[in-house]
Amino acid sequence: MIEKVAPINFWHKDQDIGIKRKELSEVMPLLDIRETVFVLTGVRRCGKSYLVKQILAEKISNGLRKEQTLYINFEDEDIEPFIARGIINKIYSSYRSQINPKDYSIIVLDEVHKVPEWERWVRTMIDRKENVKIIVTGSGSSLGEKTPSLLTGRKISYKLFPLSFQSFLIFKGIKIKKYEKYLSYLEEYLKYGGFPLAVLTELPIQKYTWLQQTYTDILTKDILIKFKLREELILKRVAYLTLNSFAKFVSIRRVVNSIKSIMKLKISPSTVSYYFDYFTLSNLFYFIPIFSYNIKDQEQYPKKVYCVDTGIINSVLKSFSENLGRLMENLVAIQLLRKNSLNENFWLAYWKDTQGREVDFIIKQGTKVKQLIQVTYASGKDEIDKREIRALLKASELLKCRNLLVITWDYEAIEQIKGKQVKFMPLWKWLLKKS
Repeated sequence: MIEKVAPINFWHKDQDIGIKRKELSEVMPLLDIRETVFVLTGVRRCGKSYLVKQILAEKISNGLRKEQTLYINFEDEDIEPFIARGIINKIYSSYRSQINPKDYSIIVLDEVHKVPEWERWVRTMIDRKENVKIIVTGSGSSLGEKTPSLLTGRKISYKLFPLSFQSFLIFKGIKIKKYEKYLSYLEEYLKYGGFPLAVLTELPIQKYTWLQQTYTDILTKDILIKFKLREELILKRVAYLTLNSFAKFVSIRRVVNSIKSIMKLKISPSTVSYYFDYFTLSNLFYFIPIFSYNIKDQEQYPKKVYCVDTGIINSVLKSFSENLGRLMENLVAIQLLRKNSLNENFWLAYWKDTQGREVDFIIKQGTKVKQLIQVTYASGKDEIDKREIRALLKASELLKCRNLLVITWDYEAIEQIKGKQVKFMPLWKWLLKKS
């Protein structure tokens, strides 16, 4: 079966490329960087396979012959039984002998982490300067360990997130108009998130069932099985405690104490620390440090945690109306990470001083603080907590930054407060801004 390449190749078997992703235009130029492998990572089921199919379709529409593409999905039931060391070379050799003997080719290795020593084959192809462009995909946990060591300096990485609000509207068939408010759609987006299949599923109960299963699969397949953990119950409890702390402070010590008091089980701080690392590698959670020029402070103080998708939060916690402000903050955090995924100089942190004043997000570019952001569930000026503004002004003074933004639910204005200009912008509008 494996010796016959045509039946397993994408353009022979399945031409469903889904709704075009907005990220496609951002990704295409990265493929032109020579002698590198393009590594596409992201949380499970965020649409990586569809994006690489769209890449191939785009290349074919621009003149590449179909025969110059080879797409292998290692989760395909026709291939999985044959997966072993050397399978990629066997398929590639068959492809060269049967379909495209010598012309330039784009080779996609989808879910490549299932193949033993795949990274060695990729490195060999690059070192030999084969006439190919290689694209590999997988979750962060599956690719994160091996690619740095064997492909250092030879890879271009791109992290795909669930759909942005703009892409969510496109998937829903909504034409975006400049002066139209999108509050009802924003509420739906906050509630069910941006995973493509959840967006395209009609019934709310089906959306939540699918999201719950995705959450479980991330914990079991991308963490428990991948890292050969034995304590499934403890892992799931730590994950639940972390999820329950979204847009709030989370610390290893608090999680350890909670596990001991709730489950009456012993767990070491180092184990929880490892679990936090696994959550990060799987792209389920992101941990944002305190703003400080002292690295020790960044590690010592509690981090704020954000989940990759608000739909997962609501499907597991089931408390949407109680958490609107925190859900807004979570959405802003993920959007900031999404928009700056290719910006190596971007750094995101929160700010807090000894008096307890806090600013949700500090955006640093290189050595300079570029913007301070507060997020609040407010529809009018009177609903905005004055403490949030005072904290914003104090941080502005200390960090020498005058770009001050308050993201609201539905209040918009530009105000001069104590000699500083503060911009208030509705969340839906901020999410649709190009820059």
